[in-house]
Amino acid sequence: MNIACSFLYARKVFFSHGASGGGASIGHRSLLGAVICIAVSLVPLVALTSVSSGMISGMTGRMIHLSTHDIQVAVPSDCESLSSSGSFIELSKKFSGVDGVINVHPEVQGMALATGKSYRTGATFRGVRKDVFDVDPYFAALFSIVEGSPDLSKKRSAVIGQNLSEILDVHPGDALRLITMNSDGTKFVPKVSSFTVTGVVSCGYQELDALWVFIPLEDAFGAVAASSSRFVIGLETEDSFSKKLFEICSAVRIKLLSDPLLAASEVETWQQANASQFENFASTKALLIVIMFAIILVACINISSSIVMIVMERRKEIAILKSSGASSGEITMAFVFVGLLAGGFGILAGVPSGIIVSVFINSIIAGLEKIMNASVGFVYMIFNGGENFSGLKILDPAFYLQEIPVNIPSAEIFLIVVLTILLSLVMSIVPSIKAGRSKIIEVLKKS
Repeated sequence: MNIACSFLYARKVFFSHGASGGGASIGHRSLLGAVICIAVSLVPLVALTSVSSGMISGMTGRMIHLSTHDIQVAVPSDCESLSSSGSFIELSKKFSGVDGVINVHPEVQGMALATGKSYRTGATFRGVRKDVFDVDPYFAALFSIVEGSPDLSKKRSAVIGQNLSEILDVHPGDALRLITMNSDGTKFVPKVSSFTVTGVVSCGYQELDALWVFIPLEDAFGAVAASSSRFVIGLETEDSFSKKLFEICSAVRIKLLSDPLLAASEVETWQQANASQFENFASTKALLIVIMFAIILVACINISSSIVMIVMERRKEIAILKSSGASSGEITMAFVFVGLLAGGFGILAGVPSGIIVSVFINSIIAGLEKIMNASVGFVYMIFNGGENFSGLKILDPAFYLQEIPVNIPSAEIFLIVVLTILLSLVMSIVPSIKAGRSKIIEVLKKS
């Protein structure tokens, strides 16, 4: 009996119903249960991994392309080139000649108190070019128009996020006031500017949609307090995740040092600008890996108990094999293969099912919500005299995207498969060794 024979025997043990060939034995049912347990554990694990990866990549993409850009240059507010929006635009064009930079986005950013008809809240104003929603491909692709149009061509016009519109109860045609603080070094003086909302947009993330107020770049010079403003030039490259990004960043720094007007400017990549956010992402992924390991471990423990029962049921069979010349190592290898087969079939059933669930997760949640609301609504109607039921949400959209993004991460799924195989192997070793060490005389005595 060699490795090939060990595998053939393992296959016989795995696919047969029992040692006698009759109905399914307890050991075989237990082994089947272990396979099902692994498969069932992998389905939500793969789905969770895909959804979390989609949300992280979705958030990352939006932060890069809608906020910080690939490289960000912060120009000091006392720079002589910040006297007007025109001079600021001309200043930003200096970076167009840097190798690897394909577009520049001058922008004025700052915090303000936004007030609507009867409500007020903190907001981030962003002074951008009038045609940014048309010429910037990322703005055009990632922003959806909810109301009106993203038109910033008129003086004192504003485009706001969907959630901010709901909080302030302002819509296209309504007035929006921004209160910023002007400081002369000794005291703060509020500056109030009124804008007319022309459009309401959404990037998909409720948190961001509750913050942003876009105004024309020209109005950011004078309409809002200069001391509350930050002057930023966003640099767009061909690939945000390219290794050349840091080389381009170094070239930008050299460009800054060569210009006395820009020498005091700060430059950073999108990773540096969002360092705290990505630390949170990293900790989330680390937690998922721990959860992943724990779930798979619990599922694979069943393999060990299953092999113990199968070995007990096949004592005579093992004794016959050993008396025929099979070594302890070959018997051990056979039952290790049984455990690996259980893990392998669990993977074959669980991973594809998890991927399918991930792809259709939004439809599945929508269907569950309909069933849940139909059931709860019926009960609500009976006990509340026919009053309307507002409906329930499985996932509160206030915290996430309007729909769950899905990204099938091949690396993470490969890690799940490897972990499952390794844990199946580890859980199979101890009972398999005991099976290999069983003595023929002891088996015959017990028989």
